[in-house]
Amino acid sequence: YNARKQGIKDKIIEMTLNSSGVRDIGRVLKISKDTVVSLLKKNATH
Repeated sequence: YNARKQGIKDKIIEMTLNSSGVRDIGRVLKISKDTVVSLLKKNATH
C-alpha cells in the first residue's frame, strides 16, 4: 500500500498547504482520494 509508505502523510499535508486538491494529491501519490481525505481528517487541528 502506497499510503503506508514513510513520508506520505507529510507529503499530503505539504501538498494541501500548497493548494493541491484531494484528487490531484491522490493521483500524484498513487493513492485513493478517500485515503487522502481520511489522513487529512485524522491530522486536522480544530
